[in-house]
Amino acid sequence: MSLAHYAHNARSAQRARARMERAGMNMNGDILWTDREREVIRQIGPDFDAIRKKLPKRTRIAIAAQCRRMGLKQKSQHIWSAAEISKLKRMYRGGASVAEICEAFPHSIWDNIQQVARYHGSRRDYRRPYKLTGIPGLDEVRRRCFEIRWSMRDLDKAAKTGSYFRRCGWIGKNINHRALGRAIEALDGVVQARWNE
Repeated sequence: MSLAHYAHNARSAQRARARMERAGMNMNGDILWTDREREVIRQIGPDFDAIRKKLPKRTRIAIAAQCRRMGLKQKSQHIWSAAEISKLKRMYRGGASVAEICEAFPHSIWDNIQQVARYHGSRRDYRRPYKLTGIPGLDEVRRRCFEIRWSMRDLDKAAKTGSYFRRCGWIGKNINHRALGRAIEALDGVVQARWNE
């Protein structure tokens, strides 16, 4: 190619840049960044959400790209080590409070900690004990089921009581002592008589 060709392309690019500056937008129709907007970015730093509040017409992606062009980077992302993941699993499953877990991993916020735990297959135990009925034998059966992680459906199946425990068959009726006895036996318990003095 001749130098004339390169000179023609350079003049064409110069005209295009001048046209974009006059119009205030590039060839794709995107609004050009102004010096005032760049100054806002310099003052705030690479906090994309804070910049977005000051520059509502700019998307988060556009702000991130402009920060990169200006040499501003967000703080580097923490890489979780195997030891940290193991510790997180123990605490997450072990019933540690949110405050304790956040204190153990100060480099991350709670949302991020939850995502890491879920990614590595940890789930918090959100089960609540069965509600007390006021019937001592029945409450003991339900307490034992909670301890061994049995549902009322599991209890019905093991005790062969149909759907008595699953559907709370004692509500509004007398307690079915035969079903209760079967449930106690299914849970490897013993039915005993105790006499009032």
